[in-house]
Amino acid sequence: MELSRQGCKLDQSHGDSGGACVLFDEESRLAIVAPLVGAEDSGEVGLDGREDEGATGELLREIRSQRKALIRQELSAAMGEAGGPDDGWDWETLAQNARDYLAGHSKDLEPMAVLIEASVRLEGPSGVAGAMATLADLVEAFWERGLYPAEDEDGVSSRFQPLSGLSGGSGDKDGALIQPLRRMTLVASGADQLRYVDKIRADSAMEISPKATPEQKAAKLEEAEASRRAIEAIAQRLPRRAVAEAADRLGAAETAWRRAIGFISERTKPQFPAASRLSDELQAIRVWLEAMLARMAPDEPEAVAAAVVAESSQPVPGAAAQPVFVPGKITRREDALHAVSAAAEYFLTHEPQSPLGGTLREVDRRARLSLHDFLAELIPDESNRESFYWRSGIKPPSSKSEA
Repeated sequence: MELSRQGCKLDQSHGDSGGACVLFDEESRLAIVAPLVGAEDSGEVGLDGREDEGATGELLREIRSQRKALIRQELSAAMGEAGGPDDGWDWETLAQNARDYLAGHSKDLEPMAVLIEASVRLEGPSGVAGAMATLADLVEAFWERGLYPAEDEDGVSSRFQPLSGLSGGSGDKDGALIQPLRRMTLVASGADQLRYVDKIRADSAMEISPKATPEQKAAKLEEAEASRRAIEAIAQRLPRRAVAEAADRLGAAETAWRRAIGFISERTKPQFPAASRLSDELQAIRVWLEAMLARMAPDEPEAVAAAVVAESSQPVPGAAAQPVFVPGKITRREDALHAVSAAAEYFLTHEPQSPLGGTLREVDRRARLSLHDFLAELIPDESNRESFYWRSGIKPPSSKSEA
């Protein structure tokens, strides 16, 4: 059996991270949801790796084993213990092999669930959204054609057990995805990171024992408020657009998860996957981000202003040196027009439904016209424009005066 050890494709557009693992580009997604070539006899879902003694079964067993090892390492690290031997797979390699299994061996919810777990750790909100959309497509394409796991002595619940495992049942135990979702970095900029687990910890600090003394209660309340203030301070330093994008992707992930579960539930009722805990968690994170967005100030058009400064500061051959435009300090007409242009770009980008962007852009354009060009737009009729020149005493363009 040949295993993939090169990890995921890297997206070098993420400068802060030096390249982010891309699990669900279009090519990979299509390979996962495409029928297996040569597997027509099995409904195009391939072999069941649980029963196969060949390469398919060996790869599924290795995926299971390596996932368990990674989970153990995470638990050990969380408890401050030394991890095990470092010669196993990392999450990227595990994800690549799970992808290869789905694309070339078998259509199976178990490695798909592993891919979802990897997406949380490797790609954050964008990865979760891509993973859940791929899950929904896989379920809709292959559930009725024999998507694995197959039904066993426990009935139809065995078929959707990998998804129930992600969410967790009705008891107190969280599913496999709940804690990683909470620890997932939602938005990052430099040293600032926004995580839902920090919000949960701040809320937990508010839980005060009835036996606590007034001093202990006051200390706990101050601790909770300090944690909340720290989270708010981080949020205010983050780009609002990035927080909005994270909320949108969490919303897309929630919608796709519900789509997959709804499709299965319609075909297995009165039995259903245990899915509500994960649905609620995705929703809670999204709602928290949206509430934070409502308190965040709009992004400053710093990038636009910087671009304007860079353009305006280029020397023009034969022209006298000009002072550089400093945003917030207007000393020249050109400075004022740069400010109008930056404001126009802001409204066009962040409030496209508002008329302000277009209006300000038109103000900027007309302010840069010569008087005669402006009058030509204002008074299109040439004879009326000539009359205006004569009545106002303004000298007409040289071509007209010579005529």
